[in-house]
Amino acid sequence: MNTFNRTLVTGGTGNLGSYLVPALVRQGHQVRIMSRRPQPAETPYEWAHAWLESGAGLDSAVAGVTTIIHAATGSYNDAQAVDVHGTGRLLEAAARAGVAHFVYISIVGADRIPAGYLRAKFAAEQQIMAGAVPWTILRATQFHTLIDQLLNAASRIPLALPLPLDFQFQPVATAEVAGALARAATGRPAGRLPDMGGPRLSTLRELATTWLAARGLRRRLLHLPFPGKVAGAFRRGLNTNTEGQRGAITWEQWLEESYGSSGALHVQTATAKP
Repeated sequence: MNTFNRTLVTGGTGNLGSYLVPALVRQGHQVRIMSRRPQPAETPYEWAHAWLESGAGLDSAVAGVTTIIHAATGSYNDAQAVDVHGTGRLLEAAARAGVAHFVYISIVGADRIPAGYLRAKFAAEQQIMAGAVPWTILRATQFHTLIDQLLNAASRIPLALPLPLDFQFQPVATAEVAGALARAATGRPAGRLPDMGGPRLSTLRELATTWLAARGLRRRLLHLPFPGKVAGAFRRGLNTNTEGQRGAITWEQWLEESYGSSGALHVQTATAKP
């Protein structure tokens, strides 16, 4: 354990960051959070205001830092500005400051799925690997929380749950990925780590069925047969991890922790006509 490691966490106030920051503290890191948000009145952590999109504040944010964990990410609409150009600016600031270790969280299949957001993550990886700062990259599959958000959004339609039910996922617990990142940041730069996924591959049909049961919701599963290369990649499971690290927390365990036990399961299945 390195008790003198000052670590900057971008995205430290997000879903992953909320698990990552305390995991780093347990590993002996002194944490500095980089955010566009104002510093909370009673936070126990150092705070740095900076913007990846413009580069404002980045030199101050990385000053005196030995390690950076880059967990900030843009939306699907601004991935180029944040994940590509913003990562480049952060790398330049890290090199100027003499940062010893740059840790990046990416996504399984970023190099194989032709979606704009995933291409931006892969472009960020390429910049890190070509840069001057020693690095570690961990790719993870989709978090339980992301699948939950997807299903919640689909459930806003009355009576039905319209989804590409043949897509494959391997949801992983955010806390387990945070733990893996904290361990990586505590060690030496290791290059590309084995990909990390959840304990089991499932179709979206299986995940949705279990989710409806956990929520006690009555919905008809409606299959949307999406066309195109991106949809084909998800049907083939190119976003999943057949080899590498596996988390232990299942989708069912996460649902139980999040929603508790439900009543009866009310699910019907249909296929939308093209």
